[in-house]
Amino acid sequence: MIYTKFIPAAEKIFPWIIYRIPVDEKLIFLTFDDGPDAETTPRILRHLEKFNAKATFFVKGLQIPMVPGMLVQIIKAGHALGNHGFSHVSLWTRKKSFIVEEIQKTNQLIEKACGITTYLFRPPYGKFRPVLKKILEDYGMRAVLWNVDSRDYVKSESPQSIIRNVLLSAKPGSIILLHDSTKNGLNSLQALPTILNNFSERGFHFASLEDYLPKPDNKGLPK
Repeated sequence: MIYTKFIPAAEKIFPWIIYRIPVDEKLIFLTFDDGPDAETTPRILRHLEKFNAKATFFVKGLQIPMVPGMLVQIIKAGHALGNHGFSHVSLWTRKKSFIVEEIQKTNQLIEKACGITTYLFRPPYGKFRPVLKKILEDYGMRAVLWNVDSRDYVKSESPQSIIRNVLLSAKPGSIILLHDSTKNGLNSLQALPTILNNFSERGFHFASLEDYLPKPDNKGLPK
């Protein structure tokens, strides 16, 4: 069972980090990291459309120019976009100037690609320094992690085990970590229809994070 047991403690230590959304409804928040990908992302979008499911895509800056028009497709389908850094390196030991550049470059690429100014940020690998809090406040953004790890990035995890990791751990308001990169996308693609179908049969709905996570006070985004 992959339900992250340290989340309650982490929420107290880092109350500015979003790990889950407190809701009374049967809602699940699917998130996809590391895209966009020319092969995997469109197939994920088709699966989501079949179940009228909305999701949030945390995109990597380096990938955006490689798949022209994909961010527009994501937005037109009703999904949300988040910033996942430019080069997908751990921010744990990086200087503040490097972290700022990673966020700024990706924000600019997202806006150029689809006209959207995102306020959602997910640090690569879920690793961050405390200085990230002040950086995101300056940018009018929120940090979002997850409380259910599908482990679809682990080679030894089969689609069946990914399904179990998600279904046994998720609860109303859970933020689920998945991926839509070429490296990790195949297992996600095979697991996703079963995950969507199971939740749907149990009366769950799928929302984007923007639908339930308000934008923080905008202090004026740095350029």
